[in-house]
Amino acid sequence: MNIEAKTNANHIAAATPSSPLAAAQRRFHTEAFETDGERVAASKLPKAQRQWMIDNLIVKYAVFNNGFDMLKSNHVPVEDGDHGRGTVGAMLGTSRTGKSAICRYYAAQFPATYDDEGEIFPVVHMTASVRMTQTEFAHELNRLTACRHTSMKGGVGAYVSNALLRLLTVRTQLLIIDDAQYMFYDRPDNGAAMFKLVKTIVDYSELAVMLVGEERIADYVYSIDAFENRSFNADVLQCLSASADDLLRFSKLLGSIDRRLPFANLSGLDEKYPAEHLYRYSKGQIGRVMNIIRPAAYLALNDGSSRILVEHLQKVVAKRVKRGDDFSYFGYLRHAA
Repeated sequence: MNIEAKTNANHIAAATPSSPLAAAQRRFHTEAFETDGERVAASKLPKAQRQWMIDNLIVKYAVFNNGFDMLKSNHVPVEDGDHGRGTVGAMLGTSRTGKSAICRYYAAQFPATYDDEGEIFPVVHMTASVRMTQTEFAHELNRLTACRHTSMKGGVGAYVSNALLRLLTVRTQLLIIDDAQYMFYDRPDNGAAMFKLVKTIVDYSELAVMLVGEERIADYVYSIDAFENRSFNADVLQCLSASADDLLRFSKLLGSIDRRLPFANLSGLDEKYPAEHLYRYSKGQIGRVMNIIRPAAYLALNDGSSRILVEHLQKVVAKRVKRGDDFSYFGYLRHAA
């Protein structure tokens, strides 16, 4: 595949207009630049397009695929069968393991469409916020299903009820609630109000609900029979460990990221020195890896560099090291001295 095919979303969509993968590809940069020619061509693209590639870079590595399968098994439990109805699942794990990126990518494969009966939003991916109220929850559902101007006539209760019922109107099959721990914890009402909303949706028995977030979500669910008895299933998304096999996978992941960066030359992220430092900093969490690689790539773009340099990694990590961590990542302490 040439560089134009890899960077032109319209080309991809035209090639497979009905493909769910095409819908996801339009929103993410997933294709590697495998040859010197492809990398040089990518480096000559406008900076805004190269920045988009960096911002939306996705690598489908082992942890990503595990999370994707968790969502799929709750959405469509039988291959080529009907979608789940009236069930609750959970994808759990620590922060920065890549759960949100997996959810965004999965949801992008099921874009909104319409037919003679109206709009269809097969998968709705929403993110809960700290102490989110019922009204805020309803407002977010309306926003995500293109119903922003719903009237509050009839009061808050009617507004919330109508927002929940809209999921049926737009024929939603899967509702993903990201950062779902905020629905149930650190709240003055012990999560009862938000539990009621989720239970109402599940009780429709027309769609599946997927809770995504911290492992304590399972503790909350198992404390309430109404949730547990709805075919609740939970799986923990494990980040790559420090085992020899996982460290090898981590190095290969860095190489895969490197081949997707829009620079003329590879940055050597999978070489022993940067790989060891990136693992030590990130503890195998892909979100923390990208917290370093993404801004380092920005610096490389601004410098007109042909790749990410150690100096770029030094500058980025120096601003992100936790207090008390005296390890000299990429030699930044020596560099500062």
